[in-house]
Amino acid sequence: MDVLASEIPVIAEIPLIKTGINTLFSNPNDRSALAESFRILTTNMDFVLPSQGDGKTVFCTSTIKGEGKTFISLNFSLAMASLNKKVLLIGADLRNPQLHTYAKINKNQQGLSNFLINPTLDWKSLTMQVFEKQPNHEILFSGAIPPNPAHLLANGNFETLINEAKSLYDYIVVDLAPTILVTDTLLVAHLADATICAVRANHTDKKLIPFSMNLSNTNRLKNMTYVINAVKENRSYGYNYNYGYNYGYGDVES
Repeated sequence: MDVLASEIPVIAEIPLIKTGINTLFSNPNDRSALAESFRILTTNMDFVLPSQGDGKTVFCTSTIKGEGKTFISLNFSLAMASLNKKVLLIGADLRNPQLHTYAKINKNQQGLSNFLINPTLDWKSLTMQVFEKQPNHEILFSGAIPPNPAHLLANGNFETLINEAKSLYDYIVVDLAPTILVTDTLLVAHLADATICAVRANHTDKKLIPFSMNLSNTNRLKNMTYVINAVKENRSYGYNYNYGYNYGYGDVES
């Protein structure tokens, strides 16, 4: 990874979590290896984000599905909230939303897509505080899966929401679709102060790294950094040569 993308920083390595172990930073006093890795991510992100201005926006994406962008988005936002920061997490992957599975919320819960379709809705009334021990953390779920996600994200209402949220929250974390499969993320990427690109050890095809590098070098993904997910204890990264381009309705991201 260091050789492939040496000019783009890796700001955190998230350990591989074994089956049956809690995967959420829902307790701000958590001292697990997972929690500590996300504390490191929050500290390093402070060096990436601009020091001035209202609420900071951090977008999280990946190249393909299965790299853990939703897992990283959720835990990063919870780690920020544990520092007594007011945080909004937005589910903006409108094709294959996964936040509701982590939060155990009905997938038809009203959310972002409803506001994008009907901006007369008060999006603030659609946010939810899901984690009892994290009172500073709110989630705006993706809402019903629409037939035209790219059009909705580009119609101006998403930018209005982000601008309003910046005056209400210290951090806005946005979970977005993978970049190689659909254009959704690139349509709104300019609204980010920083972008996390999730890479999964022993899953991400190393031939895809230049693709995300190019998005960063051409500023289509602003202020991009890498977070390596599912790192084993021996810290040996592997990259898979088999990956699928199928993405959308019915797919599940780990």
